[in-house]
Amino acid sequence: MSINIYDRKDMRGGGYAKRKFTLEQAQEIRKEYNQGGISQNQLARKYEVSQPIINMLLKGKTYIK
Repeated sequence: MSINIYDRKDMRGGGYAKRKFTLEQAQEIRKEYNQGGISQNQLARKYEVSQPIINMLLKGKTYIK
């Protein structure tokens, strides 16, 4: 049985799939957050990543603005 690394769950127990955002997705996440009405935790659940990943993206520590 072959495992696709893009479908693999985080082995540290977080339960979130390994994911890399496209530039378009990163821009969309920033737009959604800046418009208000959605929290970092809600974005994390929507995009199946952890809240710290969303936080780093919003602070510009990952992905080009």
